[in-house]
Amino acid sequence: MREKIKMTYIVNAAVLLEYKGIKLLVDGIFDEKGHCFSNLSIEQWANMKEGDEEFSNIDYLLFTHEHGDHFSPVRVMEYLDHQMPKAIFLPKKGDLELNALQRKVEELNIPCALLDEDLCRKTIFKPEKDISIKVFHMRHLDKIYWNVPHFCYFLEFGEKKILITSDVDFNFETFEKLQNVALDAVFINPLFHQSIKGKKLFSEGVLQAKTKIVYHIPFAEDDRTEIRKIVEQRQALAKTEDKDVIFLMEKGQICYL
Repeated sequence: MREKIKMTYIVNAAVLLEYKGIKLLVDGIFDEKGHCFSNLSIEQWANMKEGDEEFSNIDYLLFTHEHGDHFSPVRVMEYLDHQMPKAIFLPKKGDLELNALQRKVEELNIPCALLDEDLCRKTIFKPEKDISIKVFHMRHLDKIYWNVPHFCYFLEFGEKKILITSDVDFNFETFEKLQNVALDAVFINPLFHQSIKGKKLFSEGVLQAKTKIVYHIPFAEDDRTEIRKIVEQRQALAKTEDKDVIFLMEKGQICYL
């Protein structure tokens, strides 16, 4: 029997993945302001820093890009005052705050993968015996963000394969390197899930996934742009039209692959 991956939805685009006792937190430490999505609660942030509850013994921190709803260098530095992950994956290009974080990581002697297009093209990371990480440099959705380095994570846990697309430009990227890969799950945001081009990537077999996981959805009290409302409408349709979809919409929601 294959070991299962435990996936815990934290908030926004923050997901905690656990496999054989190894924990990876993706886009889990981000800004409180400057975006229209939900934030970590006071309790979650306190537990994260203290290593309590589900946040105990986090091994790896992974970040897809610099936007404040995914990543905060200042908060990561605060986290590192309390916890010592085995390694961190960071975008290489950054501002003064990110540069300060990189210096702190060096001072603490924490292994750090500074992601850029060249490193992604050449490297497959093997942080643990049964875990590998391949990072793809892919364009961010929306022309105004094309200059923001954006990365998608292809994660292998034993025989299980997961793709985290974050805010990828699904209208541009072809996913050529993954066309023949049978994915157990792919994380996509609501725009990806609902767009015609996004749907074609799946229907035409460009992306082959047993399960689509829709995330990056604000909680009801934070839904100023009605993203959640639209997702709830799609969720009702998915019961009959799209049964291979999991919607991550509630804090602490857990599913297994």
